Amino acid sequence: MPVVRPSLAPSPGDTIRPLSRPSPAACAARVRALATALESPPFAAAFVDAYIRDTGFTWREVWAREIATPARLLRLQAEQTAGETGRLPVGQVAVMMPKNSLGLTLAKAVASAYLAGNTTVVYLPRQLTASAPLYASLLREQLGSTQVRIAHGDAGARFLEMQLAQPACAAVVIYGDDTWIETYVPLARAHGKKLIFEGPGNDPLIVWPGADLDQAVDGAVRGGLNNGGQSCSALERFFVHVELYEDFTRRLIDRLAALRLGSPFDPATAVGPLASPRVWGRLHAQLRASVARGARVRWGGSSLFEPVTGRPLLQPAVLTGCRPDMPVVRDETFGPVFPLLAFAEADGLLAALDATAYGLNTAAHGPLPPAVQDYLLATHRNVYWDSTAVCPHNLPTRLTDGGYKRSGLLWDFWPGADPRDAPRSGRRNLFLELSHPVGSDRPHPLER
Repeated sequence: MPVVRPSLAPSPGDTIRPLSRPSPAACAARVRALATALESPPFAAAFVDAYIRDTGFTWREVWAREIATPARLLRLQAEQTAGETGRLPVGQVAVMMPKNSLGLTLAKAVASAYLAGNTTVVYLPRQLTASAPLYASLLREQLGSTQVRIAHGDAGARFLEMQLAQPACAAVVIYGDDTWIETYVPLARAHGKKLIFEGPGNDPLIVWPGADLDQAVDGAVRGGLNNGGQSCSALERFFVHVELYEDFTRRLIDRLAALRLGSPFDPATAVGPLASPRVWGRLHAQLRASVARGARVRWGGSSLFEPVTGRPLLQPAVLTGCRPDMPVVRDETFGPVFPLLAFAEADGLLAALDATAYGLNTAAHGPLPPAVQDYLLATHRNVYWDSTAVCPHNLPTRLTDGGYKRSGLLWDFWPGADPRDAPRSGRRNLFLELSHPVGSDRPHPLER
């Protein structure tokens, strides 16, 4: 399928006025209809099968992350914005969907842009050869081909450059690797765009004395194996007080040893293959380097071959004796790896927690001291007390975008923005970021 090249661009000398906005109620109704269509048995069955073929993610993860949870989030988004009348669309918004999280990005970014009344250009990764055409048809049918346009088949870099140079495009939303995002800042600045980026998480779990260890281990497994660990919001660093360290380690190993490894098409499979040999190679390099620095693989870490998909599979690995400077702790692992770090007091824990470039979510078990609680709230988008992001009661928090440090960067080059504020990080509401307040003294983004 060729990439869509939007036809909204006027001649360079024209002034672009805000597009007429469909009624908020009409937009909300369509988003609710999209949720219903997403979880309808014919679409869901076909998409889940196609997406597993494209990614190797397990049936249970794909069903939860790409069907059930996004459908609930779409309805929640529609409910929250249905009566909103104090915002104007900014024109055209481009959203680059990540390969590993279409559904959450749909609910969080695409729905926000659409509900704000914008024309939304959605980029579907070209690696999704089986599932992207199904997704594209769903979006066109439910949201309308006028308000939503699909790009699929071109390189992501080409799409990003085109949208940043497109006069009608006011903002670009990206989810991905933070190693290259600054490359596009000069282009965003030159064309007066808002560039919104969410990246890796390196999320920690903390177990303090007084914690319910069974609950903490359950949270570690559920959070650490979020999408098989192949998610920016998976738990990746596990800080356990020295008094609980060995007990927690044994319980964690027992839980992981009971999980079923195998074909991602089997609903009983808990741990499936990795997305690609490149991910497998990076994980093994991180494990080898960390062991060379003194970490010990207490359980797992074996490489297997999953014959149905022909992809590599890594047995979940539990490492003890880890330090913050080891690759399995310092860097995003993006796989089923559980590096355990022992701490004895709050100051040491705070120093170890802060030895990262990222700040998305965190999970905390036990009665943490106020200083640690304050630190977590100031440096992470969401803090989950005695739970994790994937717990059903935490569903509304998954609509929050952004993060701290390099997990969430935003460059605002719209008229009236203070360039000294770029980039800014922190929690953000994409509906507000992708709309313009009625009666604002600040010029509309496309009046430049």
